[in-house]
Amino acid sequence: MLSTSFPSGDYREEVARVETLARRWRRQRRLIASPEALRSYEEDFLVRMAYNSNAIEGSTLTLAETEIIYEGEFVPGKPGREQIAARGIFEGHDFLTRQNADKRALGKELILDTHERCALDLQPAARGMYRNAPAIIRASRTTPTSPLRIREEMDDLIFHFNRLIKESSPLVACAWFHAAFEAIHPFADGNGRTGRLLLNAQLEAFQFTPVAIKAAHALDYKESLESWQADGNDGPFIHLLLACETEELERRLDFLAQFPKSERGRTLIDRRILELLQANPSSSARELADALGISLRHTQRIMKQLQEENRLRHLGPRKGGHWEVVDTDTADEHAKRAED
Repeated sequence: MLSTSFPSGDYREEVARVETLARRWRRQRRLIASPEALRSYEEDFLVRMAYNSNAIEGSTLTLAETEIIYEGEFVPGKPGREQIAARGIFEGHDFLTRQNADKRALGKELILDTHERCALDLQPAARGMYRNAPAIIRASRTTPTSPLRIREEMDDLIFHFNRLIKESSPLVACAWFHAAFEAIHPFADGNGRTGRLLLNAQLEAFQFTPVAIKAAHALDYKESLESWQADGNDGPFIHLLLACETEELERRLDFLAQFPKSERGRTLIDRRILELLQANPSSSARELADALGISLRHTQRIMKQLQEENRLRHLGPRKGGHWEVVDTDTADEHAKRAED
């Protein structure tokens, strides 16, 4: 049985506030006509996340030095292993981003593959492989799983995570998964950074933002995990994760608010096309153009962009098929139109 108990607290109000903020962020993000315009923020976040994740583990790399490594350079005078570990976080993040895009389900193989790409500072034989010896988490009351039971508990981890998603909020389920994964401590090294990358991939899969747990909060992070793992007290870590998610959502909303309205020209037409296709999936581009009062070519161009952004897909033959709206927030946007 997993050493981390299932969440017992009532977090519905706190979760509801985060979910409301996340819906607002998703709506505002789609107001930006070009996804390329958001790249600078995503790159900045990735550097921040890698810096903090490594610093939690004791890395001496600064934020500026982490950025240099992100650009593919080497920092003179700093330990090579720390720099390789930073590069591993970037590669692990890129790997999980591709897996999310391909909608690859969370499973043991994905976890092993993530560790193999993330823990570049380990010997090749130790990457992507469960540990085969007992482990101790320094200065912690948490006792990692016996190596003989790791495979069994990893099976339980995936099973109970999928169950919790149905029974609770994905945010709470993701918090539990991270605490339980770190309690199992399945690898000889690299459990923390692998676990934080998996946490972010899970958050993004449920359309929340990834988080960068700050190095300044390292003690709170470790103590809250231990409190859950050793005492069954889930509150401190769940509250920490919700606070990190809230901070990142607010930061991203502040960034989006800087874009001029000229960047938002496609939004209303996007919405109308998705709404019309949701109401009548067999509509043709010509019918949509007539309904919207715009040219056929303009309509076709926007529909192509929506498909490239994975918000719309066509099923069946070119003639006689139908459209499927993948944009899960269309209904929310419709309900909030007056507010926008």
